[in-house]
Amino acid sequence: MATGCAQNWKAATMTKPGEFPYEAGLHPKGYTSRPWTIRQLAGLGDGMDTNKRFHYLLDRGETGLSLAFDLPTQLGLDPDDPTAVGEVGRAGVSVATVDDLAAVFDGIPLDQVSVSFTINATAPMILALWIVVAEESGVDPALLRGTLQNEMLKEHAARKAFVFDLDDSFRFSLDVIEYCVRHLPKVNPVSISGGHAREAGANRAMEVALGIADAETYLQGMLERGFTVDQVAPRLSFIFGTHMEVLAEAAKFRVLRRMYATRMVDLFGATEEKSTRMRIQVNTFGSALAASEPLNNIARTTVQAMAAVLGGVQSLHVCGFDEAAQTPGQLSARVALRVQQILLKETDLAQHIDPLGGSDVIARIADEIEAEASGWLDDIAARGGLLSCLRSGWLESRIDDMAYTGSGPTVGVVDAEESEEEDWLTERQLRSGVVPGRRTPFERGNCDDRLRALTEDVAAGRNVMESMIAAARARASIGQMQQALAAGLGTAPPT
Repeated sequence: MATGCAQNWKAATMTKPGEFPYEAGLHPKGYTSRPWTIRQLAGLGDGMDTNKRFHYLLDRGETGLSLAFDLPTQLGLDPDDPTAVGEVGRAGVSVATVDDLAAVFDGIPLDQVSVSFTINATAPMILALWIVVAEESGVDPALLRGTLQNEMLKEHAARKAFVFDLDDSFRFSLDVIEYCVRHLPKVNPVSISGGHAREAGANRAMEVALGIADAETYLQGMLERGFTVDQVAPRLSFIFGTHMEVLAEAAKFRVLRRMYATRMVDLFGATEEKSTRMRIQVNTFGSALAASEPLNNIARTTVQAMAAVLGGVQSLHVCGFDEAAQTPGQLSARVALRVQQILLKETDLAQHIDPLGGSDVIARIADEIEAEASGWLDDIAARGGLLSCLRSGWLESRIDDMAYTGSGPTVGVVDAEESEEEDWLTERQLRSGVVPGRRTPFERGNCDDRLRALTEDVAAGRNVMESMIAAARARASIGQMQQALAAGLGTAPPT
């Protein structure tokens, strides 16, 4: 039982890996028995382009897929929408219908490969498309494995890729979580993030605090829908980033695990072990990269990846060396994959269980991070909780204040007239993955009745997933479904 551990862990000088509160890692044998998942983010052009990249990475040893979407798809805009001009297929794959997503996964067994979807505002639509793709490929949706980001709190706090207001955005995120808890046992319905606030300017302690505050807010929302903590908490996953301070970043993950575990018991009464275990995906931080002298970024991402591994995370994405300027090309994607494989197979990082355990330096840094993060959590609670802090603008103002404190030096960044770059960033490479207009126009299904049913469910306050899946089967597009949501809310369609 988690509660018994909670009462005694602080009295111990050091907990062991696999023991509450999991500061030393989730698994007793660390990576020696369960290596981290190598999950490289990919998404470019259309479904066929991305499918080719996925097969390329899988053939070279990737162990989990991670799918990035273009901005129109993220905002519920079809590729023939006038406001999508110039953005279709840029910085992610363009997906509007079931057939587009089916093309992404052509030849990939959906019941065998775990897929992470970097999607938020349109997470309900992507989930609906994924379910229908599985059905039509002969896979029982209950066998689907993977994660939906579906994290609208961090969108409103930091990234800002949202369509509806905070409360409606939060409602639809909870609809996805509820549907997955009821019907999709192997799908993590939300990937809770503090890292986006860090990229927007927050410091490390604020990143920790917001990750935990987001999780507790989603959990509270599900409790209000009649679920228990032990039904929901085991389905939560987390995504954070790593910067260049190796020891501090590694210590951060230790703090996150122990703070989350103890709060799940103390504040929510969790009794199941899985309810207290924070499972972490890490993306190396793109803000640490530079467009100048891009090969230097290989060293930067390697350092950041080492911090994640020393911190004992469960899965990892490493940025491409060209990512400061473009969608990663095939070469940089392969190099990023090789960075992970070299760390796993050619170093001894995965051969020792909790290699930083017992370090006075790590313990001191962890305590400092926890003290500051706890202060932020106390401030959030005193102001009525995270939703209230977002509505008032207080949280955004704190992040903005931190963003102006500056950052450390970056080696190799020079004025443009002084640069003697190799021709890495040629015009052809800058266009790679950018296919505006390729799929304009495209075919939509005859699905007005399905869309009306979706609108009615929204207006009645019902969970939207069943009617959205029905609309997806009828080949409704993401844009049509987004407009149906807007109609149900009584708002103007997104523009």
